[in-house]
Amino acid sequence: MRRPLDVEKLSEILPGRRFLAPRRRGKYLLLDTDPPGALLVHLGMSGRLMLVDPGVAHLPHTHVSLTLENGRELRFVDPRRFGRVFWEGGKKGKWVSLARLGPEPLEIPPSEFVARVRARRREIKPLLLDQHFLAGVGNIYADESLHRAGIHPRRKSDSLSGEALYRLHRAVQEVLKEAIGAGGSSVRSYVDSQGSAGGYQHSLRVYGREGDPCPACAARIVRKIVGGRSSFYCPRCQRKPPKRQNPVA
Repeated sequence: MRRPLDVEKLSEILPGRRFLAPRRRGKYLLLDTDPPGALLVHLGMSGRLMLVDPGVAHLPHTHVSLTLENGRELRFVDPRRFGRVFWEGGKKGKWVSLARLGPEPLEIPPSEFVARVRARRREIKPLLLDQHFLAGVGNIYADESLHRAGIHPRRKSDSLSGEALYRLHRAVQEVLKEAIGAGGSSVRSYVDSQGSAGGYQHSLRVYGREGDPCPACAARIVRKIVGGRSSFYCPRCQRKPPKRQNPVA
């Protein structure tokens, strides 16, 4: 996996512990336990956390398998090996690995979102992907949100008006809620824990649609690298950021 799994540590700590209700923080799944502690899981690009009956053969790329008291197994399967599984002890909700994560995008109030964006001077697309700024927005949903808000991915965050940022806040929440309702986006290998593909890829307006007509204005969608990531946008609906004028001597 992305980081080595401490098998000996897990083998010493986990036996006899009881899993409590699972939670989520940003892109992490938290399996809290009693006595206090948590098994943290990041699915990466293609990870799945599966609960299977006894005797079911292991799938390829099974990196972790935990046997539960009823004989069923909790398995972490990840073909691309970008995921993580690791343990943290301590009081419930006080996990060091998650301390620096930003607010949840579906919970942050509009006024706080606007203030946090304008307090920084970065290109808006990489800022949305920064998990310390906002926890949980990925590449697909950043592109879709920026298109819906009419904002170029290279716009500097402190150059955006309050009106534009309120639009962006609304767009991020709309896109994420719609994607969750559709079961996610299966643009490559993503499937849920039951092996079912998501459906939101059929509703994508710009992501992965280079050369296709924009659904809003019919201009051709373009693809550029922004902040090291492929970014798809409409050059008409999302106009380039204005050039900075050189100061007059």
